[in-house]
Amino acid sequence: MYKDKNVIVIIVAAGRGKRMGSEIPKQYLVIDDKIILDKTIEQFEKNSKIDNIILVVNDEDIEFVKKNITYERPSVSKVIAGGVERINSVYNGLLSIEEDMQDSIVLIHDGVRPFASQKLINNCIESSYEHGACVPVIDLVDTVKQVTKDNMVKKTIDRSKYKAVQTPQGFSYETIKKCYDLALENNLSTLVTDDSSIVEHYGYSVKAIPGLQKNIKITTQFDLRVAELISRMV
Repeated sequence: MYKDKNVIVIIVAAGRGKRMGSEIPKQYLVIDDKIILDKTIEQFEKNSKIDNIILVVNDEDIEFVKKNITYERPSVSKVIAGGVERINSVYNGLLSIEEDMQDSIVLIHDGVRPFASQKLINNCIESSYEHGACVPVIDLVDTVKQVTKDNMVKKTIDRSKYKAVQTPQGFSYETIKKCYDLALENNLSTLVTDDSSIVEHYGYSVKAIPGLQKNIKITTQFDLRVAELISRMV
């Protein structure tokens, strides 16, 4: 709990990870003898402000997850089935929150980001409480170009005006649930790439907070190798 609000984390891990090129979904690959998804859960379980964790996985994986991960993670209150797209999986997580817990802060996090720090998690909780919505961001380090459909450079973008976005992203339950209701009602699933985009679309302000360079999303074999190095450093 933070001040007068419960804190609920929805960890989304229902993807099949085609970009990884592995027969095993990326969230179940192992780093330093621990399943990636388990490492992700562990970061939130360490935080005393968090009341419970809802895990959203592919329907086919529920028994595997219960048997191999959540049996020793008491902070995970539910393991539920995801949907066709990420937006559907997050919505399933929101729908699973009981009525008496709906006056809460909700953090939404990618299951394949196992290096969120306690400082980042705390900052996300506090900023969600204060602003109603927040998103961690980091600076872009490469030059950014706008390119035409036929791969011709149109112009160079001023990267100082842009940031790369991470998770966890935090919201008041009321705000994120209302925005997801509207987004699904209006078939916006193909127009949004993260949770804060939905909130922005419906006119809410979102606070940008400092992200973390090591808080990578593991989506490719290269990311996996980098994650193995990070894991040895932390």
